[in-house]
Amino acid sequence: MVQYVLKEFKTVLNKLKYIDSWFWCRYTINAYQNCEHSCIYCDARSERYHLLPGFDQIIYVKQDVKCKLEDRLKRARTLLPDVVAFGGTADAYQPAEKINQNSRQILEVLAKYKYPVSISTKSTLILRDLDLFNQVAMDTWCYIAFTITSVDETVCSFLEPRASSAEERFLALETIKRDYPAIQTGVNFMPIVPFLADSEENLEAMIRSIHEVKADFVLFAGLTMRDKQGEYYLTKVKESYPELVEKYQELYQDNYVPTNVEYMNEINRKVLELCRKYSVKYRIKRWIPTDFRRVNYLIAQELADYSYELQIQGKPKRAYNKWLWAAHYINNLSESIATLAQKNQLETIRNVKGEVKEEVEELIKKYDKSKTLESYFHRD
Repeated sequence: MVQYVLKEFKTVLNKLKYIDSWFWCRYTINAYQNCEHSCIYCDARSERYHLLPGFDQIIYVKQDVKCKLEDRLKRARTLLPDVVAFGGTADAYQPAEKINQNSRQILEVLAKYKYPVSISTKSTLILRDLDLFNQVAMDTWCYIAFTITSVDETVCSFLEPRASSAEERFLALETIKRDYPAIQTGVNFMPIVPFLADSEENLEAMIRSIHEVKADFVLFAGLTMRDKQGEYYLTKVKESYPELVEKYQELYQDNYVPTNVEYMNEINRKVLELCRKYSVKYRIKRWIPTDFRRVNYLIAQELADYSYELQIQGKPKRAYNKWLWAAHYINNLSESIATLAQKNQLETIRNVKGEVKEEVEELIKKYDKSKTLESYFHRD
């Protein structure tokens, strides 16, 4: 039996120090704490998230979420509209939502204040609120991603025992794209679970299915095993697939990611080849504001995309991190980067130097249409 407990929280909206370069969110929001989908690999089980006890048995329902969020946005002096991500550590459409409707109430407020929205879920209950998601998509920007790990329902029911079936999630994606084309749709193929969902057959079936339902993108990543998360996962594996425990121990060797770098590089290579084969994008087209941040965000996306390409190709961390951190700092600028370029102050931005600066200069010329090219980069 799952228990629902009403609980008072100080805030429902969290502002990130840096915009997430995968999901493009500036803010995160959770309508609930803990999650009854009971996915055995969920990284929210790890100590880093400081969640309350009873992860999949006690669901804490945040009280007065609509009023709190309305008050936060109405009184905000420094908040600028930006992407709000649902469902980071607790699925916004877990069964508790049927009764409490916290997520719908949050969505109503975000639609009112015209904040773009991203959401990841494993529940087809989200179909109930497509009217609001479509309103957000038409006014600003919106994407809905379903996390799906395998086309094998036996594997899915083991990994995600209380979530909607994989078939139901794929059908939901097809419905959204057909009936509400303004909403971006995608699949979070994460984690790609070693030994259970990393076969060539499953990889291809997943990407082919994403193509068939006309989803706009796939995001993919491997399985982490941090502290309590890893302990719980291995406990469940031992119950149902005892022959795999030793394989996991050999692959991870008490680390939270595989110590065999070649393993993940090979998975990345295979998925990238399949994405090209089936014409599936593996990055999200981000929301672009119309204010001073427009050029900043366009440039930051290009730098972050390039960083990601280097990363999944297995390049050293130092090779891709400089591009990613430059993107982070550009996202956080309080004025247009084009203005800084005109004042010859690009190097005042952290990590924007050398080849990064040269690339940024070219991207400003590409994206800033408000000035002639000759107005930039005066040379004595």
